[in-house]
Amino acid sequence: MNTVAIVQARMGSTRLPGKIMTELCKKPMLWHIVKRVRQSESVNEVVVATSREPADDAVEELAEKNHIVLWRGSQNHVLKRFYECASYYKADIVVRLTGDNALVDAGIIDSGIAYFKESQRDYIYYREGLPLGMAIEIFTYDALKCAYESASDAQCIEHVTPYLYKNPQLFQAERVPCVGKDYSYLRWTMDTERDKELISEIYKNLYQEGKYFSFEDILKEYEKHPQWKFLNTDIEQKKVTYQGEEAEN
Repeated sequence: MNTVAIVQARMGSTRLPGKIMTELCKKPMLWHIVKRVRQSESVNEVVVATSREPADDAVEELAEKNHIVLWRGSQNHVLKRFYECASYYKADIVVRLTGDNALVDAGIIDSGIAYFKESQRDYIYYREGLPLGMAIEIFTYDALKCAYESASDAQCIEHVTPYLYKNPQLFQAERVPCVGKDYSYLRWTMDTERDKELISEIYKNLYQEGKYFSFEDILKEYEKHPQWKFLNTDIEQKKVTYQGEEAEN
């Protein structure tokens, strides 16, 4: 089965514009994300999906310079952007990632894909209880196609997956819980300046060219830097509203 990881990324951001180009150890954050996802043994293709807006020409320039596969589509109809990208690259399984999450872990991606195949679900959120920015979404191409053809709600169109997990009569969906300790109090996404400070510190301490640092490596590094826990944990995450309910974006 062809597994395609699609990284949703564009220059526009209401809280931290241009964050995907944030320099971490002299390389743009988006470059690091793609490189980390490529470490997965289960992903066949990694594609950055951005918009056709002129501001995102910078994303195309980065992709061309670094041999990154790029797809450009609708800015606001992100569901369509994903569907067209997945169709073009003939995906059977889609892993949805975002340009906010510089610490995405290849091991988590691999274990998530293995669970997804074994469970035969249409959609999973893997794993609930990981730090914000580490969990991933995995779904079948057929489920994505159904969502694209059926969804009309603005939030479904803008956020890709709400249609899948809010329609249990159509899809077998599961939020897979973390095994053992709950790390959900940690915030490892980049949406504010304080998030940027934390992610920059993590990279400064762990990144080495040609080497890969894992989720477990970051947790071990936290033991040396207890102050990291207090850098950004009070920031409220933006919510996605769908049919009167809320979910993490």
